[in-house]
Amino acid sequence: MAPSIAVLATALAALSTTVIASNVWTVNCAPLTIQRSDPILSLGTDSSHVHAAVGSTAFSRDMNGINGAADSTGTTCDKFTDHSSYWSPALYQITDSGAFQLLEFTGMNAYYQNYTCSYNADAPGYCQGVRDAQAPPAGLRMIAGDSKRRSYDDDDLWQVAILMEAGNSGEVHGMPETLDGGRISGHARFPSCWDGVHLDSDDHRSHVSYPDPTLHGDTQGGMCPSSHPHAMINIGAQFGFNLAGITDPSKLVWSNGDMSGYGFHADFYMGWTDRDALTASFSNCFDNNNCPWRSFGSPTGTDPNPKKLLPDAPPPWENLGAFGPLPALPGNNPVTDVLRIRGRRAF
Repeated sequence: MAPSIAVLATALAALSTTVIASNVWTVNCAPLTIQRSDPILSLGTDSSHVHAAVGSTAFSRDMNGINGAADSTGTTCDKFTDHSSYWSPALYQITDSGAFQLLEFTGMNAYYQNYTCSYNADAPGYCQGVRDAQAPPAGLRMIAGDSKRRSYDDDDLWQVAILMEAGNSGEVHGMPETLDGGRISGHARFPSCWDGVHLDSDDHRSHVSYPDPTLHGDTQGGMCPSSHPHAMINIGAQFGFNLAGITDPSKLVWSNGDMSGYGFHADFYMGWTDRDALTASFSNCFDNNNCPWRSFGSPTGTDPNPKKLLPDAPPPWENLGAFGPLPALPGNNPVTDVLRIRGRRAF
């Protein structure tokens, strides 16, 4: 007897999932540590402000070199071959007495996207269906955002790449007007174009770039400029914090003293242990749920989960506010309570 139309439809749907690759999948990471360290901007010494970090257990103020992040005993991320380090400012509550209470860091989710293509003078436009993004080079270090920023320019992709979201209310530039859902997250879209030579630069940004806006590029993809012709996988990281019942955004301040939200930033230190598998992941991932074990393997043959770990080297002890409010932000960062441009929606 011939199969029914319903049976044929089911079979075709099942077949399609085996041939359609995904352009997006996620890395989910549990918290690793909160400490005043930043091995990109403050190598070997105290950072100017407190950071919340996930990923490689090698994270420390002395982490350095091409394998600085990769050479670790583990990772807090669910992709067990991702020994990269990701970090952002920590978040504080300003109490009624003017003290500073550290808020709970809940971890990070990162969207890995295949939306960028290398520069090609003969094929202008938005990649025209050709996306050749590669894994970042081993040991690459880069920063999205600017800790000193307190205003917003919609024409600057480095600023457009920084957003915030309260609950699931939608991304905005700057501190949200209202706090919903009991949590807030800072979002950073990292540059996805590389000069092909340098793993870092003096200003920690000249060696990388966002796709060229004149070639229909933006912070999430497009064609790379001729100055940075090599396309990398785009990484959009979201760092989450528990609001602990706070509903007034004027009670929040990032550890760098920023209340505007425009000074949020994030750092990435490449530490994936298998670059080839990372580059091939978009061919091997048929949807986000099938991606972890299929593309990267798993010690148990099942999808791994993020897990809390401790750094391989404990940081120097410092009271960062976990045990009660502090009279000043660690590092004595002044609070800049500037007039905010609120509610600017992301496009």
